[in-house]
Amino acid sequence: LSSGFGKAEDLNCAEKILYGANKIYDLGIDKNDLKLAAGFGGGMGIGITCGIITGCIMAFSKAFIIEKGHESSFLKEIELEFITRFKEKMGEINCIPLVEKYRSPTNGCDYILLEACKIFDDIMNRYYKK
Repeated sequence: LSSGFGKAEDLNCAEKILYGANKIYDLGIDKNDLKLAAGFGGGMGIGITCGIITGCIMAFSKAFIIEKGHESSFLKEIELEFITRFKEKMGEINCIPLVEKYRSPTNGCDYILLEACKIFDDIMNRYYKK
């Protein structure tokens, strides 16, 4: 997954992750479905859980859940691995401290996106079967 996906479309961080994951892993997410991620950018608009994390969770859900979340504990295991590794790498999971620490005036949150994409891809490459 590349942090460059969604830049030209002016998507927020959560939308970028979902958009990119769909492009790379062919998750069957259409333009209308992408709107579901809109409210998760900027830590749900109030600086809490990073939209990059919530975007990844949405993509994992689309990739690994057949009908509903209660059907398997596997998604929770993947979420735990992703969030644990993200926090180890970035030191935070909430938007406000991440932005303060890593956001660049020229590249925005690209560094956070790139690091999250590395973790996301590692997990997808190990578990996802198209």
